[in-house]
Amino acid sequence: MAEVHVRKLRGFEEMERVVELQREVWGRSESDLVPRGLLVAVQDEGGLVAGAFLDGAMVGFVFGFPTQDPTLHHSHMLGVLEAYRGTGAALLLKRFQRDWALSRGVRRVVWTFDPMRGANARFNLRKLGATARRYLPNHYGPMSGINAGAPSDRLLAEWDLLSERVYTRLYAPPPEPEGADLPQVNRVEGEVPLEARLDLEAERVLVQIPEDWGRILKEDPALALAWREHSRQVFGQYFARGYVAVDFLRGPNRYVLAKG
Repeated sequence: MAEVHVRKLRGFEEMERVVELQREVWGRSESDLVPRGLLVAVQDEGGLVAGAFLDGAMVGFVFGFPTQDPTLHHSHMLGVLEAYRGTGAALLLKRFQRDWALSRGVRRVVWTFDPMRGANARFNLRKLGATARRYLPNHYGPMSGINAGAPSDRLLAEWDLLSERVYTRLYAPPPEPEGADLPQVNRVEGEVPLEARLDLEAERVLVQIPEDWGRILKEDPALALAWREHSRQVFGQYFARGYVAVDFLRGPNRYVLAKG
């Protein structure tokens, strides 16, 4: 297979392909799409719209924009077509974004992600070295496509571009951590959250989430809402007490929260 390469996009035709990718990746309705003209304007004024290419075809993109803090960049979207999610395209897009940001004096990048999507959590915390300490209930309001079916709760990922943690995760990732000896905050049976302990004091604790959030959104709105309410309570309480999401384990899907 040809090698994936990443570059900044040029011209309105390539920006139109980003609009198409938004539809293909997330199934978004027209009202949720970032339009071509806005993508062009943001890049003109110091934002980033970059694409991942394989055999000449754009298979993914990343889009971000400046903030009121010149050392902080907001990464609004990263999407890769499902058929190309094993190619390393997403990781290459984030490496490109990091290099691009550092060359402009940016030291931190932030973005939001759904706390119930295990693959995204693992990518953000384990592969990229980001952390999260803020929970944002129904942050975007009702959404379409694969995000329809529950309030749009999000975690805010914080990416410290110059930290040793981030560099190591990107270029010399450590082995998967063991979590069997860590206390777990919540009890889950099947895909149902049953109870949570909000008073644990261990240096590190685990928070379990569903194995297949996409299926729950499609098939069981009541369970999806129950998970939202459960996660608001758990993350909200532990973040308020100074815990930070620092890692993610599989089998089952669990966050690792650490004090401070």
